[in-house]
Amino acid sequence: MRRAAARAVPFLLVGGCATAVESGPPLADPAGVAARLGSRAGSEVPALLRFAWRYGDRRGDVRGDGVARFNPPDSLRIDLFTSGDVAMAVASAGGRLTSLGEIEEIEVPPRAFVFAMAGLFLPDEGVPRAYRAGADSVLVYGPPNGTREVFYVRDGRLRRVEERRGGRVLRFVAVDWPDAGAWPVGAEYRDLEKSSRVRWTIESVRSPVARHASEIYALPHES
Repeated sequence: MRRAAARAVPFLLVGGCATAVESGPPLADPAGVAARLGSRAGSEVPALLRFAWRYGDRRGDVRGDGVARFNPPDSLRIDLFTSGDVAMAVASAGGRLTSLGEIEEIEVPPRAFVFAMAGLFLPDEGVPRAYRAGADSVLVYGPPNGTREVFYVRDGRLRRVEERRGGRVLRFVAVDWPDAGAWPVGAEYRDLEKSSRVRWTIESVRSPVARHASEIYALPHES
């Protein structure tokens, strides 16, 4: 099934003194919000996503094509191609994040951010705190005074993930959704400490497909 090209992902400026999301009104059922997000439409069946990607930092840009293969509930493999060859692969299954090959100086993001690029919700273990922030429900994992993963939810979809320490956003994923559909049309990952970014535009999705072979999610290097 062909998907419409992604709208441009907005360039998001995040200040070092961002307002604490925990200052909003608390939500009564954090676990329920998390459960509904984790079981959103589309995430219950295997899928094959094809996308175009671009990585950039102070040195310049590199781009190519890619394939993502998803098995519910928590197996995802992403292959990045440059000039027709596999330049890098990242896979997550059963709590492990593994990789194969490399693109120089590209760091593998944390597992929750890899899944978020495909609009999938996979937080760390534990019960979150939950708050209302404008039109969003916000789930916060991690100690209030330490490093936290913050998930922004709107209309049952994951639209943004942040890693925060104190009042600073260290990195984030912004997810771009179509007006209707089970999968995003694109996403952007930014590491604000290293001034690097990865954008992808999802060009097609096949779902449902046959379940992908489990061995493709076991790559040789632990990340």
